Amino acid sequence: METVAGPAVLVSQLGYNGRADKAAVIVGRRVAEARVETVDGDPVDVPVHIAGAPEPVAHWSGARYARVEFSGLTRPGHYRVIAEVDGADVASEPFAVAADRLPGLVVADITAMFRAQRSSGEIERKDAAARFYDDDSGRTVDARGGWLDASGDYSKFLSHLTYTRMMSPQQIPLCAWALLTAGRELRTAHPAFRTSQYPRLRDEGLFGADFLVRFQDPAGFFYTGIFDALTKRLEERVITAPLQDSVRTRRWQAAYRHGGGLAIAALALASTADEDGDYSRDAYFDAAERGFDHLERHNREYLFDGEESAIDDYCALLAAAELAHAAWTRGGDASRFVAAAHGRAAALAGRVRAGKTGAWLVGDVEGRPFFHAAEPGLPAVALLRWAEVLRAGAAGDVAGDRLTDAPEQAARAEEVALTVLSGMLERTDAVANPFGYPRQRIRPLSGADRDAFFFPHENETGYWWQGENAGISSLAYAATVASRLPGCDDAARERLRRLHADVIGWVGGLNPFDACMLQGRGRNGVEYSAEYQNTPGGIVNGITSGWEDEESIAFLPAEAPDGEEWRWAEQWIPHSGWFLLAVCAG
Repeated sequence: METVAGPAVLVSQLGYNGRADKAAVIVGRRVAEARVETVDGDPVDVPVHIAGAPEPVAHWSGARYARVEFSGLTRPGHYRVIAEVDGADVASEPFAVAADRLPGLVVADITAMFRAQRSSGEIERKDAAARFYDDDSGRTVDARGGWLDASGDYSKFLSHLTYTRMMSPQQIPLCAWALLTAGRELRTAHPAFRTSQYPRLRDEGLFGADFLVRFQDPAGFFYTGIFDALTKRLEERVITAPLQDSVRTRRWQAAYRHGGGLAIAALALASTADEDGDYSRDAYFDAAERGFDHLERHNREYLFDGEESAIDDYCALLAAAELAHAAWTRGGDASRFVAAAHGRAAALAGRVRAGKTGAWLVGDVEGRPFFHAAEPGLPAVALLRWAEVLRAGAAGDVAGDRLTDAPEQAARAEEVALTVLSGMLERTDAVANPFGYPRQRIRPLSGADRDAFFFPHENETGYWWQGENAGISSLAYAATVASRLPGCDDAARERLRRLHADVIGWVGGLNPFDACMLQGRGRNGVEYSAEYQNTPGGIVNGITSGWEDEESIAFLPAEAPDGEEWRWAEQWIPHSGWFLLAVCAG
């Protein structure tokens, strides 16, 4: 797929929330003026700001881009942006503005996608007695439930890159936690949806929690996943943690960073829901507590290298935070959860480093910067959730003088979250970037640290890189939560909210390919394959760096060999989980 050559005016195909930041991007070499009109051609009296002359972005294409901002447009309606580009008037495609435009489109779509991705039929019947890889004991696990991982992968994963130190993504547990959290966010930010979409989010989140209860070993750990080595053969579905090239192993215990931490967090949060699922709220809490106690003793044993990374810290922090919240909600003692959370928050604070292009986190024992393709915003999200839980606990006086330092601890967690988000924004703003795409500090496998738009192809997995719609959506959600903090000044608050809007716009089609990533919405959506079709309401992997030039940009590039389409066009459930959170909170 080629980038838009211009002249053109690109807008978010999903539209804009009434009070959100709004931007378009002009493709062309010269821009004289821009204005907003209704779709009927009536002028609209709203300030339109062209943020600089058109400029190239990295090696993305031969095009030049100029950002146009029109956040003063709040009145519901259908509009176009008209710009004089290279000597002629050019109009954008029509777009909608409404008070709850994004949740009105996205929440029902994504919830329906999760329902479609539920394990069912012959897969469900097989997983009712799931066996272990290379195990002749005859033991089985009732592993019914959960969501299938992706368009072309019918596995069920807590995490699928467990052999790496800094690339394990959170999968089913993240989505269960995200659905439940999205329900809370939606009721606050968009209360009109309380009686319609909130119950669907809650019930789908509880469906994920039910699977996690079943997928816990009696010893307390969670299994990493069920994988068929991509054969689609039912007899090959086994409990395992795969290596590169679908090599299966007998290592199936999930450490904190392998999905164990998010499984605990999701179950703890489920225990505070206003309804039971297949299991009771007491059962959810008991499973979360049992998983926490086990990993507090055994986490390092389950790591392939025995060394914890930043991912262990933030996953364990979110687990402890949700358990503390759940324990207090139940009127119980949360002292050991609080102590664990303090330790993990301090560990993350100790990873902060200052750099010329902004702060970053040390990710591992080798001193590599923390960077991630699927969840770079999760460290900040975990810190902010812990601060929120602490402040609520202190306000409720749930633990007496054991929380006397809660305001200071909460403020410190918020400060660290703002520091790492501010560092990301400094990198984002350090180069020509009219789309506002977030940039990370990365280290390729055999290279030096550098700042980049996209995840490096050469990394510790040996093969895995793909579009990053989950990753940028995690940053959008983190930015929205951080923008609410009392300690966030007006300039920082405005910049964080702009990041949120830019990411929502990018996924919604405001990108150099004019392609909407949400199946069934917008224009120029892509199909994965005739055999393994994408699901309406799901989100594809998305845009990456170029196939050969990592300073370039690609979306289903013609030069990629057959069989590589998954990197861009396949759907994956973490994209939908994170984007849902960002939309519900914004």
